[in-house]
Amino acid sequence: MNANCLVIALILGLALYEPVASQSAADLAAFKQNQESCIKELKIGAAEAALLTTDKEVANPSEAVKCYHSCLYKKLGMLTADSKPINDMIMKFAQLRFSSLASDKLKALLTSCGASKAATTCDFVYNFERCVVKGAKA
Repeated sequence: MNANCLVIALILGLALYEPVASQSAADLAAFKQNQESCIKELKIGAAEAALLTTDKEVANPSEAVKCYHSCLYKKLGMLTADSKPINDMIMKFAQLRFSSLASDKLKALLTSCGASKAATTCDFVYNFERCVVKGAKA
């Protein structure tokens, strides 16, 4: 998959995105349930899983760890079956996870993090997530 296509789609989608007014507890519950599902599917160990679910970086990540966020994005409807981003869904869940960030700052962060390049979808989404989490904590 061409990572450049992901970047272009992400930036275009964010440019056209209208903020979601509210988030529901069901969205958060779905997020947590799908986190657990991806951890089991990818056979990620407990120590790494604990880091992933608390947005902490995993040192020397395995391929399974790198594919975790891609799996999660697909389950939450943030990637199409052919791994293209669905930007309004990405923004919706980013707003839920990083609710303390101003919407404009979050959009800018998502756009800049989406500019990264990677050879595979797993690598792209993994790097995108790392960038967003670091930016949100800064």
